[in-house]
Amino acid sequence: MDNPQTLEKHSAFQLVSIPSDEEIQLAKDRVQYVEELFHFAVTGVSGAGKSSLINAFRGLRNRDEGAAPTGVVETTMDISRFPDPNPQNPFVWYDVPGSGTLSTPDWQYFNAQGLYVFDCIIILFDTRFTMTDLAMLVNCRRFNIPTYIVRSKSDTHIRNMMKDSGYDSDEDEDHSDRNAMYGSAREQYIAETRATVRLNLQEASLPDQRVYIVAHSTMVSTVRDQTLSEKTIDELELMRDLFREAQSRRCTAAKVADQKVHQAKAAQEKAEEELRKGVQPINIPSAEQRLVAKRNVQYKEGLFHFAVAGVAGSGKSSLVNSIRGVQNRDPGAAATGVIETTTTIGRYPDPKTQNPFVWYDVPGAGTLFTSDWMYFNQQGLYVFDCIIVLWDNRFTMTDIAILTNCRRFKIPSYIVRSKADVHIRNLMKDMGYDSEAKTNKHAHLASARAKYIADTRESVRQNLREVSLPDQRVYIISNETMCSVVQEQTSPKWKAIDELELLRDLLNTAYLRRCRQPESVAQNS
Repeated sequence: MDNPQTLEKHSAFQLVSIPSDEEIQLAKDRVQYVEELFHFAVTGVSGAGKSSLINAFRGLRNRDEGAAPTGVVETTMDISRFPDPNPQNPFVWYDVPGSGTLSTPDWQYFNAQGLYVFDCIIILFDTRFTMTDLAMLVNCRRFNIPTYIVRSKSDTHIRNMMKDSGYDSDEDEDHSDRNAMYGSAREQYIAETRATVRLNLQEASLPDQRVYIVAHSTMVSTVRDQTLSEKTIDELELMRDLFREAQSRRCTAAKVADQKVHQAKAAQEKAEEELRKGVQPINIPSAEQRLVAKRNVQYKEGLFHFAVAGVAGSGKSSLVNSIRGVQNRDPGAAATGVIETTTTIGRYPDPKTQNPFVWYDVPGAGTLFTSDWMYFNQQGLYVFDCIIVLWDNRFTMTDIAILTNCRRFKIPSYIVRSKADVHIRNLMKDMGYDSEAKTNKHAHLASARAKYIADTRESVRQNLREVSLPDQRVYIISNETMCSVVQEQTSPKWKAIDELELLRDLLNTAYLRRCRQPESVAQNS
């Protein structure tokens, strides 16, 4: 920003915060921003004639159908969007609410209206060039947005100057005095307007910039006929300069797009080569993708969001149910089945009001719907506060990929092996236990349980070591036991393995992360 000390001495200049990526995307969504179009915003103080100028730019008079509403009070309360009626012009014109009203205080105008998303801003003033106009110019320079200063209602101002000079239209029957006085008033008006703007820019330490002097009625004729009249001042030049600006920006955008195509093609070739070598590409999501992902899961800042993820058939839906103290058959339970029943992310608030948690049942990887290597980004797992990596029969490369990305995005992760009761029972059978005879059941159970726990922990340790990931605890659970633990906060000694510890560790992570939030917010502010 140019010479901030000079600007700060003016009371109208308040600190304007730089919008976040999310705020920029929200502002674009609000004005229906389309990349292929060029977006002109007409801004300025209330009563400057913005709506009338929007109409004139589009070749419409205020009374024509489809015209922006005009009036003696501020008729524009929200940003209004008006596509150019000429199909050859890929432009959209925006009528922005005026500043200086009770609705929009001066110093909040630029950020409150999200002016930082527009391709070009027309700063319109009528009687005087204000501090609000200067503040907009400063911020347009900060955001590299082309600006055009326009003074409106030139016909009215020149006519008033003629009256002030003594011209009486009733006494001038042959209009001889009128032509002479009109020429003089017109010259004086143009000179004084340009001098005033130049002086205001100098005082604010802003570079000199042309001011375009226009009348709405003359602008309408210029747009419709593309010809000059005796009343024309800067109307035709303004339109030509605006169109050149749009064309120039579009050409630049086309060059950038062409470069991006070449870069994308090179990246695609590299990715295909890596795929052939077995290396799967992981893309860093953009701010827009993060925002969309948060919307998809109804992310709320005051809550803590747990995602249960993993390969299809590992029992994710059952774990989401049990960790909420819900049986699979209960109302409100996540759907379970022998086929992949979850095709979209399911959102389940914790039934305990003291727990500000939401549990998410994420569709399984390794199905026709979700291929292994796309799982993390496709499901938008990067927006969650904690991820539970659930597996059943074997620890897979999908699980490894999720853990790798959790480390990349600094998301706490928990490795959980499910269906412990089923696996231990099967292991007992493999070790020779006969449920019919029911002999040595406790001995077989203890032996199978110890072997299952030891083999599971060693398998995970080995898998992590092979992919150069640090050792990490695996929690061994059964969903039935977990449900009992959640409901009763106790663990049956002969059934429970890691259920109570998993639940406590998850809750501790949530509370620790929530306690750190004020500190991180303070650091970012």
